[in-house]
Amino acid sequence: MLRKDTVFLMIAIVAFAALHASGQTVLVEGESFETHDDDIFGAWVVDQQFMDQMGSPFLLAHGLGVPVPDATKQVTFPETGMYRVWARTRDWVATWNAPGAPGRFQLIVDGKTLGTVFGTEGREWDWQDGGTVEIKSKEARLALHDMTGFDGRCDAIVFSKDPGFSPPNGKKELAKFRKKLLGLPKLAPDAGEFDLVVVGGGVAGTATAVSAARLGARVALIQNRPVLGGNASSEVRVTPGGSQPGTIPGTWQSRT
Repeated sequence: MLRKDTVFLMIAIVAFAALHASGQTVLVEGESFETHDDDIFGAWVVDQQFMDQMGSPFLLAHGLGVPVPDATKQVTFPETGMYRVWARTRDWVATWNAPGAPGRFQLIVDGKTLGTVFGTEGREWDWQDGGTVEIKSKEARLALHDMTGFDGRCDAIVFSKDPGFSPPNGKKELAKFRKKLLGLPKLAPDAGEFDLVVVGGGVAGTATAVSAARLGARVALIQNRPVLGGNASSEVRVTPGGSQPGTIPGTWQSRT
């Protein structure tokens, strides 16, 4: 057992599941939506692997060719009225000039489905214009409606009443925009002092952190995925192998 008085095990998953309003603009991060991970055909899942490039996780409609259940979010608006809507997304097969845009999805606002089909424009991440929507109550329920089950992507949703506003997409400009609207500090808060800091919660990192903690060290384990284990986790499901080839189906042993 780990001693609580000597061990500090910190899993720092940098996923800002938040929304904030600044004046007439509201930012809703994709990872703040509620999802239904128990569906047998898949779900909208949080993907953090490109945070170094994007500055934020995004939602991925990972199904098996069957549309996944809606991801939903209750949002508080500063005021009612007409808002312009954008979704930060991409057509993920456009890189290969492939037709069809398999990652299509729609946005539903208080039961009203917007006419725009998202995930159909451009190979790069950008803000796709979704037109305007009337917000009749300060409390509104949003839903991301997957149309294909083939990895639709949604980074964030922006609503704005400012007719001259459009959300920034450059890496530095977008980072400033997120921090401002999410109320994030310029510098990460000090987490304290540790005897050992382990970066990466794979098999090796987790074992190192637990072993050091059992020896009495004050340990910080920093991980950017929702579960521990790396490739051997329940997320990736590539189990460590050590048997001779062929003795256990699906395993392989490297030869030196």
